[in-house]
Amino acid sequence: MTLEAGTIAFWRDFEPGHDKFIYILGTNRADDVLSFTISSQTKYLTMQPHANEMVEIPKGTVDCLHKTCFIQCFYEVRRTPISEFRDLERRGFINYRASLPQFAVAIYHRVKDSELLDGYDREEVLDLLRPLADAASD
Repeated sequence: MTLEAGTIAFWRDFEPGHDKFIYILGTNRADDVLSFTISSQTKYLTMQPHANEMVEIPKGTVDCLHKTCFIQCFYEVRRTPISEFRDLERRGFINYRASLPQFAVAIYHRVKDSELLDGYDREEVLDLLRPLADAASD
């Protein structure tokens, strides 16, 4: 599995008893895999500023997401050491599902204007995604 912006993975037991899809943002200088969670919950669509800090993945974009889902750019960025991530992948807890790099630029803009993400998380995500955002604006 590539650890580049846009990789979608399924994480079994992301939190005890809860499986999640994640959107990988890339890796940082500390050798962590950075990611946001993906959710089909719509409750945040009626809450501000949460609604402005999600990126929609329309139903049918990829086979693994059976309904409209949202990349939640307002929770903390999940940091997982690469070695731990690879170990979980080897043991079958993390599995590649799709590649959706086309959403990276939208994530960049949501994070850039975020009211909820703390400064450290915001700066790290912007540093990772800035080259993709710059390339898209050329």
